[in-house]
Amino acid sequence: MIDQHSLTTLEFSKVIDRIAGKCLTPHGPEQVREIEPVTDRELIERRSIEITQMKDIVNFGVAFPLGRIPDCRELLAESQVQGHYLDPKQFRTLLELVDISIDLHGYNREGRENFPELAEHLQQIRAFPELRTEITRAIDEDGDIKDSASPALKKIRADLADSRRAIVARMRKILGEQQKQAGWQDDVVTQRSGRYVIPVPSNQYRGDMGILHDRSQSGATLFIEPPQTVELNNKINMLIQEEHYEIERILLALTAEVAQRGEALLENTRLIGHLDALHASATFSNEIDGTQAVLTRTDATLDLREARHPLLIAHFRDIKKVVPTSLELGESRQGLLITGPNTGGKTIMLKTIGLAVLMAQAGLHIAAAQGSEIGIFNHIYADIGDEQSIELSLSTFSSHVRNIIRGLRKADSRTLLLYDEIGAGTDPKEGAALAESIISYSLQKGAKLLVTTHYSQLKTLAMDNPEIENASLEFDRETLAPTYRLHIGLPGSSYAIQIARRLGMPKEICDEAAEAVGTGERDLSELIATMQKDLSQLREDRNELTQRLQKAKQLEEYYKTQVESIKDDVEVKRKEGLEETMKFLDETRKDVERLVADIRSSGASGKSVKEFHQKMKKSQQQLGKLKQKVEPEEEIDQSSFDVGDTVEIISFGTVGEIEELLDNNRARVMVNNVRTTVDFRNLRKVSGRTPRGRQPARKSVARDVAQVESPEIHLLGMTVDEAIDALDKFIGRAVIAGMEQIYVVHGKGTGALRRNLSTWLKQHRDVESIRLGDWGEGGSGVTIVKLRS
Repeated sequence: MIDQHSLTTLEFSKVIDRIAGKCLTPHGPEQVREIEPVTDRELIERRSIEITQMKDIVNFGVAFPLGRIPDCRELLAESQVQGHYLDPKQFRTLLELVDISIDLHGYNREGRENFPELAEHLQQIRAFPELRTEITRAIDEDGDIKDSASPALKKIRADLADSRRAIVARMRKILGEQQKQAGWQDDVVTQRSGRYVIPVPSNQYRGDMGILHDRSQSGATLFIEPPQTVELNNKINMLIQEEHYEIERILLALTAEVAQRGEALLENTRLIGHLDALHASATFSNEIDGTQAVLTRTDATLDLREARHPLLIAHFRDIKKVVPTSLELGESRQGLLITGPNTGGKTIMLKTIGLAVLMAQAGLHIAAAQGSEIGIFNHIYADIGDEQSIELSLSTFSSHVRNIIRGLRKADSRTLLLYDEIGAGTDPKEGAALAESIISYSLQKGAKLLVTTHYSQLKTLAMDNPEIENASLEFDRETLAPTYRLHIGLPGSSYAIQIARRLGMPKEICDEAAEAVGTGERDLSELIATMQKDLSQLREDRNELTQRLQKAKQLEEYYKTQVESIKDDVEVKRKEGLEETMKFLDETRKDVERLVADIRSSGASGKSVKEFHQKMKKSQQQLGKLKQKVEPEEEIDQSSFDVGDTVEIISFGTVGEIEELLDNNRARVMVNNVRTTVDFRNLRKVSGRTPRGRQPARKSVARDVAQVESPEIHLLGMTVDEAIDALDKFIGRAVIAGMEQIYVVHGKGTGALRRNLSTWLKQHRDVESIRLGDWGEGGSGVTIVKLRS
């Protein structure tokens, strides 16, 4: 169904040759060359799936047991001839086919569910281990018949060896009895005409010495067979004949075994060839970084993503050196009109798209990104390049017209037309008009169309025909070099004068040509160039924004995951706390019941009551800890506090009034004419200024605060424990009073008190730093303590 001329033009045969060159067996290339584009969806999908499965095996699976083997089909045909037998070396050749059949038949049976289509072929291959056993038992690796080929052959060869040893011993004895001349050295047993003989000097020969068989080149030595060894020689010749007959019988029997399995082995060669073709296709797919195309179910459409020419990838051996092309042809866009400079890549782009379609319909992997979709086209026609023919008396224009006519005759909704430089080779005005009519006719027939041109008149077609859209291949005006990137929606310029100038055309010629083009044409070219530059910048900006957006989405997903994880952890902790609380309450209930029973039985003695209170106090403390575990920490709401509010300082149980709201969730509170800075976490609003239940505590704290009139505390004469106790209380009062620094006078003495106090102060939560006093501050007898704010 696919035009043969188009197959050649789009270089499909070169792809097939490249794949065939990767085959390992002589049967693979034959099957590769049978691959061609078809319209049978089931056949296309099956082959592409088989190649995908083979590619997975090549890349990730157990090594596939394919190797270079000879073509055994002629030997299999010879085995069928009645009375004919194969020689030992031919059996060794056949053994390679038998071996590879056994290996393929048993390949990876445990993992075959991963490649079900290939498993069907492997299952069909017949293995003949018994034939392998027979051949290896009879023939060694050098192609010689083994003694173990048959019991009869083993006995014949044993008798033959004994007879040869006997005749050699007899002849050596005869030689030893002969009289030798001085300098005689030719005293060895040898063979002539298949019989054992001994050398005799010609001047000593007598007729009764035996049968003369030969003489030396000089004539000085004669080789005779003594009468005593004639019978042994005859026996040896008889055994040799018997050996020959037995070998013939063995080879006939082996040949019959091969002939019996001939048809199955011949089918094995076909299956091996098919697997070899798939293996070569998978290897080629790896070479071009190929993917399996998705076949559209209904219309013949195209959606190619980052398509590249496979032969260019294979040539450069680096996919990054080939610029990709992405385009879509379907209901919304039926055709593309591509313009741009010479050597800009227009022709390669046409071949890339056409070849991708051909390869996809042949079931091969295409050099494009995952997700590329291709419909099934009944007809593909390509008119690319200069096809001038002297033999057919065809000019360039005539050959183009003939190719275009073939395509137009078959044009319908399942036809793909690829026209390079449409309308070229004749008068530009007439060529442009003809090209416009061809494009319009093709669109009316519903064909998918890719056209390249240099005609400016055709760039306006997209304005009147929504089915076709302008496209261009990017050209760098600064370097006057193509970038090979396709821009859809924007026509391109040919840049003929600029390229000629760059290649060395005289300046005056280029200037005159530029003037001849006309102002309007130059303005259009300049406008197109400016739009291309702006579009290139927009694409770069879009790519950068896309990358940033992707990163932002990734961060958003990451933080969502983290938040969910934290929520899950909190919920787990809460449940664990609740379970622990319920367990504690249950144990407490049992303890209370037990204590009540003890109190009743003991008559409520003072000791029992005291123990009860101690248990309840301990339980209350544990319950408080559990409550902190279960209940989440309350967030601080700064707006709930205001200047003038009456608040309780939770840690000291005293009441005061907020004078000022500070930063970092703190407030300055007046407590009995003493100002102190307190965190909001340590404050609780109260309804009245002088709660009755808090009055004693407030007086006590007020008294302590009032006592902090000086930042200095004297600890001289105290023990370490007494000094630490007094200093701890002093620091607490100093913190409430809002002091930033205090002076601890401990004296010099032995230094033991100073060292113990320094160690204790470094671990105190309200101490930021300590140092010894300077010369004017008391020296080493005073420690200056800086308190945390």
